[in-house]
Amino acid sequence: MPLPLKGLLVIEFSQFLAAPSAGLRLADLGARVIKIERPGSGEAGRQIAIKNLFVEGSSLVFHTINRNKESYAADLKNPADLAQVKQLLAQADIMTHNFRPGIMEKIGLDYDAVRAINPRIVYGVVTGYGPTGPWATKPGQDLLIQSMSGLAYLSGTKYDGPTPFGIAVADIICGSHFAQGLLAALLKRNRTGQSVLVEVSLLESVLDMQFELLTTHLNDGGQLPQRGAARGTAHAYLSAPYGIYQTRDSYLALAMGNLDKLDAVLDTGILADYPTASSWFEGRDDIAERLVDALREEPTATWLARLEPLGVWCAEVLNYQQATSSPGYQALGMQQLVKLTDGQSLPTTRCPIRIDGEKLYSDKAAPKPGRDTAAIQEEFGLGAALPPNPNSSEKESLAFSDVSDRPAPLSRRGKARGEVNPKPLADLLVVDFSQFLSGPSAALRLADMGARVIKIERPETGDICRHLYTSNVIMNGESSVFHAINRNKESFAVDLKNEDDKAQVRELLRRADVVMHNYRPGVMERLGFDYASVKALNPNVVYGEISGYGPDGPWRDKPGQDLLLQSVAGLAWLSGNADAGPVPMGLSIVDMLAGAHLAQGLLACLVRRGRRGEGGLVQVSMLESAFDFQFETITTFFNDGGALPQRTQHNSAHAYLGAPYGIYQTSNGFLALAMGSIPVLGRLLGCEPLLHYLEPAQAFTERDEIKATLAQHLRTATTEAWLAILEPADIWCANVLSWDKLLAHEGFAALNVVQEVSMRDGYQYRTTRCPIRLDGELLTSPVGSPKLGQDNAAILAEIATPQTARHDA
Repeated sequence: MPLPLKGLLVIEFSQFLAAPSAGLRLADLGARVIKIERPGSGEAGRQIAIKNLFVEGSSLVFHTINRNKESYAADLKNPADLAQVKQLLAQADIMTHNFRPGIMEKIGLDYDAVRAINPRIVYGVVTGYGPTGPWATKPGQDLLIQSMSGLAYLSGTKYDGPTPFGIAVADIICGSHFAQGLLAALLKRNRTGQSVLVEVSLLESVLDMQFELLTTHLNDGGQLPQRGAARGTAHAYLSAPYGIYQTRDSYLALAMGNLDKLDAVLDTGILADYPTASSWFEGRDDIAERLVDALREEPTATWLARLEPLGVWCAEVLNYQQATSSPGYQALGMQQLVKLTDGQSLPTTRCPIRIDGEKLYSDKAAPKPGRDTAAIQEEFGLGAALPPNPNSSEKESLAFSDVSDRPAPLSRRGKARGEVNPKPLADLLVVDFSQFLSGPSAALRLADMGARVIKIERPETGDICRHLYTSNVIMNGESSVFHAINRNKESFAVDLKNEDDKAQVRELLRRADVVMHNYRPGVMERLGFDYASVKALNPNVVYGEISGYGPDGPWRDKPGQDLLLQSVAGLAWLSGNADAGPVPMGLSIVDMLAGAHLAQGLLACLVRRGRRGEGGLVQVSMLESAFDFQFETITTFFNDGGALPQRTQHNSAHAYLGAPYGIYQTSNGFLALAMGSIPVLGRLLGCEPLLHYLEPAQAFTERDEIKATLAQHLRTATTEAWLAILEPADIWCANVLSWDKLLAHEGFAALNVVQEVSMRDGYQYRTTRCPIRLDGELLTSPVGSPKLGQDNAAILAEIATPQTARHDA
């Protein structure tokens, strides 16, 4: 089968990381991506290097994000060049940019201008802080977003101060949301025949990434997250033993639960003092101290040999050298080689999504600036008379079949509510078998975009996540995590070992557009609901699955738990200072990335189904998602002689970036500083020692010394005083906000991130909304999470009506 997006043309004006990473995902899924760049120098991201590594005149970072694309050089201030670019846009399916608000309006390539040229264009925009509000023109830089969103108060211990994620997490998660929005917009465009505007922002994406924790905060009396005291603490809202512990020779990660089994093996007396699950949260610091003392007695391999057979969720903590040489990594085939123009090859990672059982590889390297200009001009007839709009003639044969023209096998909630402008997935039915976080987060995104999601659950207990409590916060009898991740869905309770119940589920599957699960490999086969079985019922179904470590290989049956995945993927060695040991990221980042990748793959296959009448199988794994998350840092590791990332001694925020990159204490708080000239900073701050670092390379080679000087100097005045000096000089900096300060700020209020939802029994709670805007509209819904089995009667009544199987497109 062809790649899902084959035949689609994307024109990318984007720079740096967030929006280009979305372009990379579309390219990996089959789209043709043409990058518009300045003549000569190309996009600014070509000169943004980590560890001062360059390849063929461009930074290694640029190569990781822009492989598999073409480069078209144009001076957008030159009328002739601009006219040719407009001709190109007239033939495109998607256009993207991430300029600050107002820039494209000045050029004449804003949404209104482009859709006048091409009435069926999907037009995508990435901003830093949303399209309006007091922060709209602030620099949208990753560390600044982390600092302003409260994210920096989730990792590390309570003694560490704000601890940023040591990777460009805001850029990467925003790029993922952008790709989802663009794919959903393609579905909407081909239902309505009209252009669609897609908007995401870095800040909204990072707030969405914290949705399970923010929901707890919003419904817990505004209590701020309290990190644990023990080194290796991994989640501010989870109880002991959750964390990373030093052993005799290395480190061991322990996930939630299993304290009874641990206590039996370690003989620490923990259960005698903390007999209930609720006490495991209240006593987590003391419990952690006891575990620390006990686990240091033996090497990691000994503990794994004793604990894994007991079903204790645990893992060794690996660095990049160990992770990339592990059998679990080797089985993934995650590495690929791209061909440079001089005949050399550059190793990097591949797309983490598998389509129809195939891994998505491409050996096409990032282009040199303007390499493809002449060929594109000739192919598209640029400079000649404007050709007929292909979106209304020749391309129409590839347009999506209009799903709304077909008899709906089950009621479509978007239409049932009488929406004048239904959401892009309003005509789709999703049957979701998944539980915990990764799969349900993908289903939540589809629901936010208008799909009807029916959640298949066990009778009596339901999704195990209903009872996975965080911070002892119980909302309407169930965990805050469940409510955060399962709003806007229906619950259908069935016993999948009961043949009558299974027959009802099969009737649902015959009518579904999407079926998804995150069971371990082999479970759905035993139940009879694997892809082959479901495809036999419904030949054009789009079927998605998330595994922990991939569908095969030596780790396939290991528990796919977030902290364990962070540990085996090398992720824990990127955050914190050099002497901190492994520092996990203080939320379920791998779960959310895997869910985001599944949503991308499902949407891409829905695009293909609409164009070619083919369903498909989408597979992602948490391990592949964790490696893809680190694609720029792992590519640096591959191309830097295998040297491990080295965190700075203090104020660390990215192991591969030089000074001043980090968060610094001031006299009354903290200040985040992104990349910038050290001598310029010295002059602005009145810090004479910084004036001596004249060579740009010194910002990396002497970064510990520079950061120590900066840290001492910045303590002499307030955060506000430093911002008043630095911001007018266009230095990328920000205050470091906790959630209470963020939520009280007018910049947050302008985003309208928080929504109130209601359960069927009248219980109301506050949570976050989808971070994607379509046609200027926020994607909100007042529907809360379902009570277990609350929709059984209504769904059974619907499926009692005989329907033919779905053999249509």
